[in-house]
Parts: sequence; structure tokens; C-alpha cells
Amino acid sequence: MQQNVENGRPSDRVSGVGATKAPASTGRQSGSSPDTAWKVLIVDDDIDVHEATEFSLSTIRILGRPLQLLHATNAKDALGYLKTIQNIAVIMLDVVMEEPDTGLRLVGKLRQLGYTEPRIILRTGYPGQAPEDQVISNYDINDYRTKDEMTRTRLITSLTTAIRSYDYIRSLSATRAGLEMVIEGTQRLYSNKNIDLFAEGVLTQIAAILRLRSEGAVCAVGTPTGDDSSSMIVMAGLGRFSGKVGSELGDVPDVDLSMVQDVAPDNATPELRDNKIALRFRTETGRELILYFEHNGALPSSDVVLLQVFASNLAICFENLDLINHLGELAFVDQRLGLPNHNAFSRELGGLVSGKTDKATVALVALEDAPQLAVAFGLAFAENVMSVVYDRMRDALGETILIARLGEYMLGVVDSTGTLEQSALEGVFHETFLMMGNRISVSASIGIVSGDPTNQKASDIDRAARSTLLRVIQDRPGTTMLFTPEIGDEVQNTIRMKSALQEAVLSKQFRFVFQPKINTKTGEVVGAEILCRWMMDGENISPSVFIPIAERAGFSSDIALQSLEAVSDFWRDLQNAGLLRLPVAINLAVPDICNPDFVDVLTRQCEDSDLLAELVSFEITETQAISVDDDATRGVKALKDRGYNLWLDDFGTGYSSLSHLNSLPVDGIKIDKSFISGLTFEKARGSVAATAKAMADNLGLRSIAEGVETREQHQIARLLGIECVQGFYYARPMAPDAFIEWLKNWDLDAHAGS
Repeated sequence: MQQNVENGRPSDRVSGVGATKAPASTGRQSGSSPDTAWKVLIVDDDIDVHEATEFSLSTIRILGRPLQLLHATNAKDALGYLKTIQNIAVIMLDVVMEEPDTGLRLVGKLRQLGYTEPRIILRTGYPGQAPEDQVISNYDINDYRTKDEMTRTRLITSLTTAIRSYDYIRSLSATRAGLEMVIEGTQRLYSNKNIDLFAEGVLTQIAAILRLRSEGAVCAVGTPTGDDSSSMIVMAGLGRFSGKVGSELGDVPDVDLSMVQDVAPDNATPELRDNKIALRFRTETGRELILYFEHNGALPSSDVVLLQVFASNLAICFENLDLINHLGELAFVDQRLGLPNHNAFSRELGGLVSGKTDKATVALVALEDAPQLAVAFGLAFAENVMSVVYDRMRDALGETILIARLGEYMLGVVDSTGTLEQSALEGVFHETFLMMGNRISVSASIGIVSGDPTNQKASDIDRAARSTLLRVIQDRPGTTMLFTPEIGDEVQNTIRMKSALQEAVLSKQFRFVFQPKINTKTGEVVGAEILCRWMMDGENISPSVFIPIAERAGFSSDIALQSLEAVSDFWRDLQNAGLLRLPVAINLAVPDICNPDFVDVLTRQCEDSDLLAELVSFEITETQAISVDDDATRGVKALKDRGYNLWLDDFGTGYSSLSHLNSLPVDGIKIDKSFISGLTFEKARGSVAATAKAMADNLGLRSIAEGVETREQHQIARLLGIECVQGFYYARPMAPDAFIEWLKNWDLDAHAGS
């Protein structure tokens, strides 16, 4: 039985892989570390060869490092060593062992398995069986010696040559691996757009590339004052500095600040002192990145090159990241006014629904006067108004509440604390604003959403706020409204209805009905009002619902023009029934009258359809204010000049005023039904209806009362001297054929007595 050599000494135990243990780690496991012995594997079935080799090399150091000999007596054990122990530098291999070519076959197998770095020195006692020229040519070995010529000097020479070759190969491999890690690490850093993770990734990559264990490392980012970097904030830490994230660099103990300050920030050359590495980069925006790294191993020149390559790439990465962050910051700022913008508002909304708060308030504020100010004084003036309003809101609401510019003249407010009071928002506009030495008043429409944002969608909160603002602008501009679920439903229905109305206009789905007007003294039918009716999805929609929507959407002009066609058909039906044409009143919205093109089209269509001016009147529905010199006034005058009768509809409500009666060329007023429905004989003389009638008389205007539903209301209207009336008491609005049948049988006295 052959003896095994364990740890350099003969043993009676059978040879095995575990016979010699791998050396304990002394920090860095690298072929270039001076604290690690060169591992040399002796593979020979002759025990004397093991002992002689160990004796010859016991005191030898090669390239400044000792040798550690590993012993195997057969190919199987040798292969076991290679699989178990890393960094075997040289294999001194006997050719003839179990078989005459065991050593040669082992060489081929080792290289085939990927063990390409260990240098192999073949030794043989039978040179004739394996000629040197053939072996060198056919096998990947580094030297081939006979045992007889392997003197101590020759042995040392061969080992030195082989170890030098191995060390060079290991350095190349380490450099290649390091460069691959630099490339991979750079790609990772490029893909990371978060500065915190970027900083942590930098420290991790340095440790990996240099194969060094970090005793402590910090990465700080900031904009220093001059060359003083002590105030920069630690974004990441390793080792003993891992708990210092968020601290100022100057407050971290044991960091060599003088070394950091000595690093030039405008290049990518690392500063190396003892076991410390410092890197410093500065971008064009003035932000700096500082790396301070302490390790426990030596840094060879080859790894310094790797560090320089990584530092160059890192500088580009940081410049790129700083640019991305700078662009990101710009993406959340309104570029004209420097205020937070819609992106900032959306981001803050997203934070609300994260579950960090159970009470929040979101408000949208539309400046009602800003568009007029922009027209009167220019865009710069109106934007200055936005700025001063923002400043006052910031002072009133505090720094913790986000205020962002969402539109030309709209601001958004997000309060994640839920402490925002409605009165605080409204109070911003109670006092005038000082603008360029002048005091101006600004009013605002405000829509507010409050409640628990948990488990809601940010988009739903935004939609609720916008729905509320839209509702307040439509119904009560210049006031504040709180969101209710009904508002959201109404807005959705409005959107659906707007789309359906557009289709109705194009396909002429509207029906037109006529309601008679009665002379209070004679009881005769003196005219009719044409009214629009519409069904959506098989359901009748009230005119009070769809007409305002049509006006806001710009469809009311189309409805008015289509009503002219219905009037023409109605007159033809009257003539076919042997009846005279009745005067017909058509409703017009103020926004339509403001358009001179519409007025031209309207009058031209009347002329083309033979709708005589003396038989056509227009009732102006005041859904917005009319000033003395605006387009609406000019439109009213244009219609009057063409001979049409004009009436102020719904007088006493909306925007009607005495100035309209005095300035507009109207022929009469139509007293709103809200002033008729509550009339009694006892209160009639002091009623609003009586006052409206008196004003009309004083101005030489005629009057009509609408909404008459009882015999008493009819008698009161007659008592007050109101010339004409209409309402359900006489007839509901009817289709043309029904109207004609009603008209043939109409008799006020008979109706009153029934």
C-alpha cells in the first residue's frame, strides 16, 4: 500500500482529497496578494519525490511569497484538490503513475474541464515513453523535465518561471473580470435614476470590482459652499458608516475630511492613502458626489487602473443622473412663473392615496377676473396676478400645503393633513391685491373635495374636484362649493348629454311645440311661443336641463335655426287649415346674439323662408350679463334695425336689470313665472309683477306674464294690466296639428266657465 503525504509529511493513511486542507482565508483571495502563499500541487506516486521536493523548497520564497505544497499520489486525488482548493498556481505532475500515460491524460482532462490558469510542469522517470518534442507540441504544459535532471536549482527555476506566468495570467484574468464588472456596474448605475440607490450602488460596485471588503464607506451628495464639503448629506454607507445615512459628512466620525478636500473635484483621479480611497466629482450644475472608502487589503497597480476606469465612467454616470434629476425637477415647475405645476399636483395626489393619511383636502381655484385682466392689460399682467395670488395663498395656508398652477388661470391645492379650512381659502380673496401700484379686486370660483383618500384613485379625486369646480362656475361663479356624489353624477350625465345633443343637432332629432299667447282683455289668441323638445335614450329630457347644456356647448344657435324651419311648417299648416298665420316668438341665447355672423345667418334664413319680421319676435334669454357696449348689445340692435320685435325673457331673474330696459331697443318684457305663481288678490298690488308692469309702462314697453296656471292668476294679470299671458291654464305646449285643433275650438269664456 502506498503512503500518503499530508501537510508535507508522510502518513500511513490512504491518500484522499481531504488529506490536506485548503488554507484559511486571510482576507483577499488573490494570486497577487503578498500575504497568500503560492499553492503548488505535487502529483507523484513516489513518496520519495514528495519528500525530496518538500525538502528542496522548504525555505524558498518566490516573488516575495512562500510556497504551500499540496500532495497527491494519483490522478483522482489531484483532480479532487483542484475541485476543492482555489488558486493552485503550479502542478508538478508525474507522467507515469497508475498507467504509463496517466499524467498526460490528466493534463488533457484538466484543460478540458476549464482549469486553464494553473501552470503544469511534467516530470518523468521514463523519457522514452513520452518524447519531449511530442509532449510539448500536443499538450498544454509549461515545462517538461526528467526526474534525473530536476536538481534543486532547476526545480526553483522552473517553479519561478511557472509562477511568474501564472501570476501574469491571473492579473490578466482579474483585469478582464474587473473591466467586465466596470461595464456591468456602469450599466446598472446608468439604469438607476434614484439618487439614493445610485449612491448605494456606487459603494457596492467599488467593493466588488476591487475585490475588497469595506471596513467603512460613505457616499455624499450635495452642493458645497466653496471647497467645504462638510455640509453634504450622506446618501449611502457601508460597514461602520452604514448608520450615518442622512447625516452631514462633517458629522460622521473618523472620515478623513482633509483627504476628501484634497481631491480635485473636476477630474476622475482617485486619491489613495494607506487603506483609504477618495473620489470627488462635480457636475456643471455645481452638485458634487463624494466617495470615501476604507478597506482592509492592499491595492495593486492593476486594480488602481480599474478604479480609474470606473471613476471615469462614474463621473459620466453622475453627470447624467444630475441632469436627469435636474430635468425631473424642471418637470414639476411651471416654467413661466416658477410655481409647482400640474405634474407636482398629480404627484402630490398620488401620495394622498398611499394610506399615510386618513383625512385630506383637495381644492381647485379658478380666478374669475384673470381672463378680463389679460385682455385689458396684457398676459404679463394677468400672470403677475397669478403670482401675487399664489404668494398670498402660500402665506395663508402654510408651507406644508401644496399649491400648484394647473391651467392658465387655475390653481390646485393639496392638503395631506386635512386641516385646511374653507374660510382660509375664501379669505385670500376678501381683500384687494396690490398690482403695480394699483389695488385690484380678484374673485375666484372654488371647488373643494374633503375626506379619507385611502383606497381611492388619485384620478377619481382629481375628477371630483374638477366636477365641483365646473359646477360652481356654471351655477354660482365666484363662490365656493363642496363636492357631493350627486355633483359627480350630474357632470357625467352632462358629458353624456353633450355628446347626445351634438348627434341630435346633426340628425335633427328635436321636436318643436307651440304654446299660445292670450290677450287678457279680449281672450283672443294673439301669438305663440315655439319651444324645443328632445328625447335621449327614449326618455324625455326637460328643457331646463338640456337647453343650458346646449348653450354652453354652442348648440343653441343650431336649435334656433332649426326652429325657424318649424315655424315655416307651422304657418303652412295653419294656412292649409284655413287659418291666419300667428305671430311666433323664438328664444335666442345671449352668446349667440354676440356672434354677428349668426345674426346675419338668422335674418337671412327668415327672409328666405318668408318669415315676415312683423310676425316673428325674438325672446332674449339672459344666461350671461349684457353690458351697454358689448357684442350682445350690437346684435340686439342689428335685429331691431331689421324690424324684428324683441323681448327680454325671464325678466326679474338672471342678469336682467333696469339698465337693460333703458339701453336695449326691446319692445317688451316677459315677467318670469316665479313672480306669477304666488300671486293673490291681496298681495297683487305690491308684487314684483306689479312693479315690473309699472316699469314697462313708464318706458313704453309691452308686457307678457308666463306661467299662468289658475283662473285667479289670469284675473290678477288682467287686473294689473298685463297685456298678454301664457301658461298651463290655457294650454300646454302642443304639436302643430294639436295646436290647430285647439285653436279652432278656443273660447276663453267657455274655458273660464268650465
